[in-house]
Amino acid sequence: MNIIICEDSKADRDALCAFVEKFFKEINCPVEIDVYENGNSFLNNASILQTGDAKIAFLDIYMPGTSGIDVAKKIRETDKEIAIVFITNSLDHGLNGYYVEALQYLVKPVAYPEVAKVLNKCVKLFADSLRFVEVLSDRMTVRVLLKDILYLEILNHTCLIHTLSETIKSYRPLSEIECQLDRESFLRTHRSYIVNMRYIEDVTENDFLLTTGQSAPIRRSDRLAVKQAYRDYLFSIAREL
Repeated sequence: MNIIICEDSKADRDALCAFVEKFFKEINCPVEIDVYENGNSFLNNASILQTGDAKIAFLDIYMPGTSGIDVAKKIRETDKEIAIVFITNSLDHGLNGYYVEALQYLVKPVAYPEVAKVLNKCVKLFADSLRFVEVLSDRMTVRVLLKDILYLEILNHTCLIHTLSETIKSYRPLSEIECQLDRESFLRTHRSYIVNMRYIEDVTENDFLLTTGQSAPIRRSDRLAVKQAYRDYLFSIAREL
Protein backbone atom coordinates (compact mmCIF):
# COMPACT_ATOMS: atom_id res chain seq x y z
CA MET A 1 0.00 0.00 0.00
CA ASN A 2 1.45 3.37 -1.04
CA ILE A 3 0.31 6.43 0.92
CA ILE A 4 0.94 10.14 0.41
CA ILE A 5 1.18 12.52 3.36
CA CYS A 6 1.33 16.23 2.56
CA GLU A 7 1.48 18.27 5.78
CA ASP A 8 3.48 21.42 6.58
CA SER A 9 3.61 20.86 10.36
CA LYS A 10 6.49 18.53 11.26
CA ALA A 11 4.82 17.45 14.50
CA ASP A 12 1.56 16.58 12.74
CA ARG A 13 3.46 14.95 9.88
CA ASP A 14 5.50 12.73 12.19
CA ALA A 15 2.44 11.76 14.22
CA LEU A 16 0.46 10.83 11.12
CA CYS A 17 3.35 8.74 9.77
CA ALA A 18 3.56 6.89 13.07
CA PHE A 19 -0.20 6.24 13.09
CA VAL A 20 -0.14 4.90 9.52
CA GLU A 21 2.83 2.63 10.20
CA LYS A 22 1.18 1.32 13.37
CA PHE A 23 -2.08 0.50 11.58
CA PHE A 24 -0.47 -1.45 8.75
CA LYS A 25 1.85 -3.27 11.14
CA GLU A 26 -1.21 -4.41 13.10
CA ILE A 27 -2.86 -5.84 9.97
CA ASN A 28 0.44 -7.31 8.74
CA CYS A 29 0.41 -5.37 5.47
CA PRO A 30 3.46 -3.64 3.92
CA VAL A 31 3.18 0.10 3.48
CA GLU A 32 5.25 2.78 1.76
CA ILE A 33 4.77 6.41 2.77
CA ASP A 34 5.75 9.38 0.60
CA VAL A 35 6.04 12.47 2.79
CA TYR A 36 5.89 16.07 1.56
CA GLU A 37 6.36 19.25 3.60
CA ASN A 38 3.97 21.39 1.56
CA GLY A 39 1.80 21.44 -1.54
CA ASN A 40 4.49 22.83 -3.82
CA SER A 41 7.02 20.13 -2.92
CA PHE A 42 4.41 17.48 -3.66
CA LEU A 43 3.39 18.89 -7.04
CA ASN A 44 7.04 19.30 -8.06
CA ASN A 45 7.89 15.69 -7.19
CA ALA A 46 4.63 13.80 -7.60
CA SER A 47 5.89 11.12 -10.00
CA ILE A 48 3.97 8.54 -7.93
CA LEU A 49 0.75 9.86 -9.48
CA GLN A 50 1.94 8.73 -12.90
CA THR A 51 2.37 5.13 -11.73
CA GLY A 52 -1.05 4.86 -10.11
CA ASP A 53 0.53 3.13 -7.10
CA ALA A 54 -0.71 5.62 -4.50
CA LYS A 55 -3.99 4.57 -2.88
CA ILE A 56 -4.49 7.18 -0.14
CA ALA A 57 -3.50 10.85 0.15
CA PHE A 58 -3.59 12.66 3.49
CA LEU A 59 -3.61 16.38 2.67
CA ASP A 60 -3.42 19.28 5.10
CA ILE A 61 -5.85 21.91 3.82
CA TYR A 62 -4.20 24.99 5.34
CA MET A 63 -0.66 25.10 3.94
CA PRO A 64 1.30 28.15 2.78
CA GLY A 65 1.43 28.53 -0.99
CA THR A 66 -0.45 25.65 -2.57
CA SER A 67 -3.31 24.53 -0.32
CA GLY A 68 -4.48 20.98 0.20
CA ILE A 69 -7.57 21.75 -1.87
CA ASP A 70 -5.38 22.83 -4.80
CA VAL A 71 -3.27 19.67 -4.42
CA ALA A 72 -6.43 17.55 -4.43
CA LYS A 73 -7.62 19.19 -7.64
CA LYS A 74 -4.29 18.42 -9.31
CA ILE A 75 -4.46 14.82 -8.09
CA ARG A 76 -7.94 14.40 -9.54
CA GLU A 77 -6.68 15.50 -12.96
CA THR A 78 -4.67 12.27 -13.23
CA ASP A 79 -6.10 9.92 -10.63
CA LYS A 80 -9.82 9.41 -10.06
CA GLU A 81 -9.48 6.45 -7.70
CA ILE A 82 -7.09 7.57 -4.97
CA ALA A 83 -8.78 8.13 -1.59
CA ILE A 84 -8.32 11.73 -0.44
CA VAL A 85 -8.42 12.45 3.29
CA PHE A 86 -8.17 16.08 4.39
CA ILE A 87 -6.43 17.09 7.61
CA THR A 88 -7.78 20.42 8.85
CA ASN A 89 -8.36 22.81 11.74
CA SER A 90 -11.80 23.69 10.41
CA LEU A 91 -14.56 22.13 8.30
CA ASP A 92 -15.25 25.36 6.40
CA HIS A 93 -13.95 23.77 3.18
CA GLY A 94 -16.57 21.03 3.13
CA LEU A 95 -18.02 22.06 -0.23
CA ASN A 96 -14.59 22.10 -1.89
CA GLY A 97 -14.00 18.62 -0.55
CA TYR A 98 -17.18 17.53 -2.28
CA TYR A 99 -15.88 18.68 -5.65
CA VAL A 100 -12.69 16.60 -5.35
CA GLU A 101 -14.60 13.63 -3.89
CA ALA A 102 -12.81 13.63 -0.55
CA LEU A 103 -13.35 10.43 1.39
CA GLN A 104 -13.21 12.05 4.83
CA TYR A 105 -12.02 14.97 6.96
CA LEU A 106 -9.87 14.57 10.07
CA VAL A 107 -9.84 17.52 12.47
CA LYS A 108 -6.62 18.38 14.31
CA PRO A 109 -5.31 17.26 16.68
CA VAL A 110 -5.68 13.90 14.98
CA ALA A 111 -5.68 10.80 17.20
CA TYR A 112 -4.84 7.21 16.27
CA PRO A 113 -8.41 5.81 16.54
CA GLU A 114 -9.59 8.33 13.94
CA VAL A 115 -6.75 7.48 11.56
CA ALA A 116 -7.28 3.74 12.07
CA LYS A 117 -10.98 4.12 11.29
CA VAL A 118 -10.39 5.91 7.99
CA LEU A 119 -7.56 3.52 7.02
CA ASN A 120 -9.80 0.56 7.73
CA LYS A 121 -12.38 2.09 5.38
CA CYS A 122 -9.69 2.55 2.71
CA VAL A 123 -8.41 -1.01 3.08
CA LYS A 124 -11.92 -2.28 2.40
CA LEU A 125 -12.12 -0.06 -0.69
CA PHE A 126 -8.82 -1.39 -2.01
CA ALA A 127 -9.05 -4.93 -0.67
CA ASP A 128 -8.56 -6.46 -4.09
CA SER A 129 -5.29 -4.62 -4.67
CA LEU A 130 -3.93 -5.67 -1.25
CA ARG A 131 -4.55 -9.41 -1.39
CA PHE A 132 -1.52 -11.60 -1.90
CA VAL A 133 -0.29 -15.18 -1.89
CA GLU A 134 2.87 -16.25 -0.06
CA VAL A 135 5.26 -18.73 -1.68
CA LEU A 136 8.76 -19.99 -0.95
CA SER A 137 11.11 -19.07 -3.78
CA ASP A 138 14.90 -19.45 -3.65
CA ARG A 139 14.63 -20.14 0.09
CA MET A 140 12.87 -16.84 0.68
CA THR A 141 9.21 -16.15 1.43
CA VAL A 142 7.79 -13.98 -1.33
CA ARG A 143 4.48 -12.13 -1.30
CA VAL A 144 2.83 -11.91 -4.70
CA LEU A 145 -0.10 -9.53 -5.15
CA LEU A 146 -3.05 -11.33 -6.73
CA LYS A 147 -3.80 -8.38 -9.01
CA ASP A 148 -0.33 -8.75 -10.58
CA ILE A 149 -0.61 -12.46 -11.41
CA LEU A 150 -1.27 -13.28 -15.06
CA TYR A 151 -1.35 -17.06 -14.73
CA LEU A 152 0.26 -19.97 -12.93
CA GLU A 153 1.56 -23.16 -14.49
CA ILE A 154 3.30 -26.37 -13.46
CA LEU A 155 6.42 -27.17 -15.48
CA ASN A 156 8.81 -29.99 -14.56
CA HIS A 157 7.34 -30.20 -11.05
CA THR A 158 7.92 -26.47 -10.55
CA CYS A 159 5.15 -23.91 -10.12
CA LEU A 160 5.78 -20.84 -12.25
CA ILE A 161 3.87 -17.74 -11.20
CA HIS A 162 3.83 -15.36 -14.14
CA THR A 163 3.24 -11.77 -13.06
CA LEU A 164 3.19 -8.44 -14.87
CA SER A 165 6.88 -7.91 -14.12
CA GLU A 166 8.52 -11.30 -13.48
CA THR A 167 8.17 -15.06 -13.21
CA ILE A 168 8.50 -16.53 -9.72
CA LYS A 169 9.46 -20.16 -9.21
CA SER A 170 8.10 -22.19 -6.31
CA TYR A 171 7.84 -25.85 -5.39
CA ARG A 172 4.48 -25.46 -3.69
CA PRO A 173 1.79 -27.64 -5.31
CA LEU A 174 -0.58 -25.73 -7.54
CA SER A 175 -3.52 -26.99 -5.50
CA GLU A 176 -2.12 -25.37 -2.33
CA ILE A 177 -1.66 -22.00 -4.01
CA GLU A 178 -5.09 -22.26 -5.59
CA CYS A 179 -6.66 -22.26 -2.12
CA GLN A 180 -5.28 -18.74 -1.53
CA LEU A 181 -6.51 -17.29 -4.81
CA ASP A 182 -9.65 -15.27 -5.44
CA ARG A 183 -12.09 -17.81 -6.86
CA GLU A 184 -14.10 -15.04 -8.49
CA SER A 185 -11.16 -14.00 -10.69
CA PHE A 186 -8.92 -17.08 -11.05
CA LEU A 187 -9.93 -20.04 -13.18
CA ARG A 188 -8.40 -23.51 -13.33
CA THR A 189 -8.30 -23.96 -17.10
CA HIS A 190 -6.17 -27.11 -17.11
CA ARG A 191 -4.68 -29.44 -14.53
CA SER A 192 -1.41 -27.50 -14.90
CA TYR A 193 -2.77 -23.97 -15.41
CA ILE A 194 -4.67 -21.33 -13.44
CA VAL A 195 -5.49 -18.04 -15.18
CA ASN A 196 -6.36 -14.62 -13.83
CA MET A 197 -9.49 -13.89 -15.88
CA ARG A 198 -8.85 -10.14 -15.63
CA TYR A 199 -6.13 -10.58 -18.25
CA ILE A 200 -8.01 -12.76 -20.73
CA GLU A 201 -8.42 -10.96 -24.04
CA ASP A 202 -9.86 -13.66 -26.27
CA VAL A 203 -10.90 -17.31 -26.38
CA THR A 204 -10.08 -19.83 -29.11
CA GLU A 205 -11.14 -23.43 -29.45
CA ASN A 206 -8.31 -24.68 -27.25
CA ASP A 207 -6.79 -21.68 -25.45
CA PHE A 208 -7.36 -18.49 -23.53
CA LEU A 209 -5.36 -15.63 -25.05
CA LEU A 210 -4.05 -13.05 -22.57
CA THR A 211 -3.60 -9.32 -22.98
CA THR A 212 0.18 -9.88 -22.79
CA GLY A 213 0.18 -12.15 -25.84
CA GLN A 214 0.62 -15.32 -23.80
CA SER A 215 -1.86 -18.18 -23.81
CA ALA A 216 -3.17 -20.85 -21.45
CA PRO A 217 -4.66 -24.17 -22.63
CA ILE A 218 -8.20 -25.26 -21.91
CA ARG A 219 -8.57 -28.85 -20.77
CA ARG A 220 -10.42 -31.06 -23.23
CA SER A 221 -12.40 -33.09 -20.70
CA ASP A 222 -14.76 -30.24 -19.74
CA ARG A 223 -13.96 -27.49 -22.22
CA LEU A 224 -17.55 -26.25 -22.31
CA ALA A 225 -17.70 -25.90 -18.52
CA VAL A 226 -14.42 -23.96 -18.40
CA LYS A 227 -15.58 -21.57 -21.10
CA GLN A 228 -18.92 -21.16 -19.37
CA ALA A 229 -17.13 -20.23 -16.15
CA TYR A 230 -15.35 -17.46 -18.03
CA ARG A 231 -18.63 -16.25 -19.56
CA ASP A 232 -20.15 -16.17 -16.07
CA TYR A 233 -17.22 -14.03 -14.94
CA LEU A 234 -17.78 -11.56 -17.79
CA PHE A 235 -21.48 -11.42 -16.94
CA SER A 236 -20.72 -10.65 -13.28
CA ILE A 237 -18.37 -7.84 -14.33
CA ALA A 238 -20.96 -6.38 -16.69
CA ARG A 239 -23.58 -6.31 -13.92
CA GLU A 240 -21.27 -4.16 -11.77
CA LEU A 241 -20.83 -1.50 -14.45
